[in-house]
Amino acid sequence: APTSVELEMLKEGRERVGLVIRARWIVLGILAAYGIIPFIYFQHSSADISEVTSLHCVIPIIAWCVVAVYNSFFHFSYQRFENIRPLNQIQLLLDLFFVTVVIHFSGGAVSWFWAMYMVLTLEASLILEKGSDTFAIALGGILAYGGLLMLEYYGLIRSVKMPFENNLLQQTLAYEVIKWAWVSVTNLCLAFIGVFMMKTIRDREEHLRQLVIKDSLTSLYNRRYFFYRLTSEIQRAKRYKRNLSLLIIDVDDFKKYNDRYGHLAGDVALRVISEAILSGIRRSDGKPSYDVDIACRYGGEELAVILPETDFAQGAVAAERLRGNIETKCDVAAARKAIIDSDEAQREVPGLTVSIGVASYPAHATDTEGLINAADRAMYVAKDAGKNRVVVSDSQPAPLRPDPQLT
Repeated sequence: APTSVELEMLKEGRERVGLVIRARWIVLGILAAYGIIPFIYFQHSSADISEVTSLHCVIPIIAWCVVAVYNSFFHFSYQRFENIRPLNQIQLLLDLFFVTVVIHFSGGAVSWFWAMYMVLTLEASLILEKGSDTFAIALGGILAYGGLLMLEYYGLIRSVKMPFENNLLQQTLAYEVIKWAWVSVTNLCLAFIGVFMMKTIRDREEHLRQLVIKDSLTSLYNRRYFFYRLTSEIQRAKRYKRNLSLLIIDVDDFKKYNDRYGHLAGDVALRVISEAILSGIRRSDGKPSYDVDIACRYGGEELAVILPETDFAQGAVAAERLRGNIETKCDVAAARKAIIDSDEAQREVPGLTVSIGVASYPAHATDTEGLINAADRAMYVAKDAGKNRVVVSDSQPAPLRPDPQLT
């Protein structure tokens, strides 16, 4: 089943596809107006349009109708696609073919419509995630245009003569080479600009998004995002009939630690604990990378970790691993490092520990509030049982692991 992050990326991809589909309708409307208005005008003017045959009209109209049909199909069906990338590639290839057909039937080498390749490159930079895919589309336009000019020049495809144009240029090799080189360079430059701009925009959007959803002290996700993501993961677990576990983590005797060493030392200790949690949870390293397990700052010294695709037994194992990792990181050396005052650093300082409560969907609760309450109660049971341990909701507290330094 797709993760919540993958579903969010799919939603964003669909939104971009929808934007391109709407933009394509606008372009088709402009092209239709550009064809109809001159046609009506020349029907009532004295201009010589004898070179305009029925072929000039019929083939572009058919091509326009084909684009309208497949754009209608995408318009009403793109929300159902779970893999957006092939859909984008199909759209772009069809657009590439359509543009090449229009260029051929509007004069080939003397056609004004070569600029439509630029529009296609911009479309690719908007909807394609990878910059290499955008350059591939730009290269496809270059090859399509060059192939069309070559076929027309050698007579393999009959050139379409256009009124008001110097049609002799269609058989002038130097002109065609220069025209093709100009289109190629322009298209590649536009591809570079489009890729650079979209990367800058996406990086800036991601940076702003991280500022909104991350806690500035610990670099964990904040409380607001915790509730949003937990609700989202529960809905996903219900839909796909999956398990989900929640860990509520509380730092033992943190108030006493703050009172003795100061709040700045407490802040540093929280960062050390957060780093220990982040180093022990799952993360996807694909492109784009994302967190599989969601570590959040739930309260002052209370932290939470959402574990998708995890039942309560697996959640208990993960919680014990995190507890041990935190205990190791927050040993005497880590505690001394957290102390600001150099005189205090010479004293014997105890390491920090955590108590963790574990609750799972659907074993212990089936909604957001119930799952939080179940994990919270388990965490307080761990506190009452002696701290520095993991307790699963509605179960006996796990025995305290012996300190290896004392054995």
